[in-house]
Amino acid sequence: MGRLLLSLAATIPLVAFASFPLQMSVAEMAAAADHVLVVHVIGVDMVDRNGLPVLDDQARTGPGLNNVIRLHVAVDETLITTAERVPERLLVPLDPLMHYSLGQIRSVHQNDATLRLLLLKGTDFSILMPSIFFLPLQDKDEVLRAHEAAHR
Repeated sequence: MGRLLLSLAATIPLVAFASFPLQMSVAEMAAAADHVLVVHVIGVDMVDRNGLPVLDDQARTGPGLNNVIRLHVAVDETLITTAERVPERLLVPLDPLMHYSLGQIRSVHQNDATLRLLLLKGTDFSILMPSIFFLPLQDKDEVLRAHEAAHR
């Protein structure tokens, strides 16, 4: 019985951390980024595994579900980029393994004019890691310094 309890206790941390988003430091994010942009959210949508729109505000994301919530962002300023041209608008997917509803995310970003730093990588402007892309605008100087240090 003691071994069973010990085995269960040992697996609880693994199960508990399975639903936590991944994390990166500001320096790690800056080093990995090809693009550092100032953006604001202008909309939210959800698509299913076939890329078709999902309109139900109660529709959810999470393990076993094949929906992805995307933030539509407008680019206000390009601070760093490796691209010849940065699109005026980008789609930023939220982590599909996190438990969200479309309505929940829409309400968070409704009338949201907050300027944020958006850090992306690659020619396709993809996120650094699931759930890792935004930083507060106040981190701008730190991000620029870290990016410069990592890309000398």
